[in-house]
Amino acid sequence: MTKGRIYTILIVLLALAGLGIWGWPGGDGPTPVAGSRQTPPQASAASALHDYAGRGRELADSPPPSWRGTRPDGALAEDENGDLIVNEALRRRFDYVLSALGEEDLETLKARLAADFEARLSPSAAARAWALLQQYLGYREALAELTPPGRDPAALRHSLEQRQALRGRFFDATTAEAFFGFEDRYADFALQRRRILEDNELDEATRSERLDALEATLPPDLREQVRASREPMEVHEEVRALREQGAPQRRIDQLREQRLGREAADRLAELDQRRALWQSRYQDYREQRRAILESGLAPSDRQAEIERLRERLFEAGERRRVEVLDRNPEPDS
Repeated sequence: MTKGRIYTILIVLLALAGLGIWGWPGGDGPTPVAGSRQTPPQASAASALHDYAGRGRELADSPPPSWRGTRPDGALAEDENGDLIVNEALRRRFDYVLSALGEEDLETLKARLAADFEARLSPSAAARAWALLQQYLGYREALAELTPPGRDPAALRHSLEQRQALRGRFFDATTAEAFFGFEDRYADFALQRRRILEDNELDEATRSERLDALEATLPPDLREQVRASREPMEVHEEVRALREQGAPQRRIDQLREQRLGREAADRLAELDQRRALWQSRYQDYREQRRAILESGLAPSDRQAEIERLRERLFEAGERRRVEVLDRNPEPDS
């Protein structure tokens, strides 16, 4: 199993654990953009790609702070005919760049991706990557409008099905499979496995039998990946226990590196950093919001001030997440 797959499995596990990243790729939603399955006219798309790439090249020496000391995730590749290879690695490259949303605006991040496309791909493959990026941004925008699920398996199952249905609006079946197929199959398995593990009516022998039977239903390639994933699954549980005990971050980093390797540990540390950054931004907003609520203003004026505060502190796609979290008395983002 590739190191990228280890990271993908851990992302799925974090999402299923209800840690606040389900429904918001990379932790934050993007600024709304038009998205559809229709590719823009070739000439105008090529012109837009080139214009964005020019701006992106000017930014090459000034990466966002969260990128410093990291290696870009995913990959850009084409086949021997110069056609773009559309796979999970391509989607992960999109996500890596978009993870800096909030540090930089969406237009700047699109420029960085455009420069990367032109530098690493043939003109036809770069144009295809650019078109797919527009579709992916549209999907992320629509995804941010979904209500985050509860933590029980039924709610998470419903959320997975919503996401799968949503993809049909933006991607053909081949692209959806290439981008999300492994993640979906693993999430489906993990949800079924969790249901068995949390069934208190089962004794240990029956539970073990059902887990073995569930694994036996998997296609051979996924079964092999699931077996290889037991290590990151165990590490995830150990990290959760360490956090509950108040262990320092360096202890968690050491555990991840010892068990999963340096690359996976670094990527998970980056994820921790992005989540901490989001948490800090949201808590700062919550404090300012509380001051508005306690200001004595009329209800309509308080609401108007809160909306202005959201617009000042968050991108449009992020504001949907903030509105949802505001309805929770003790948000866990």
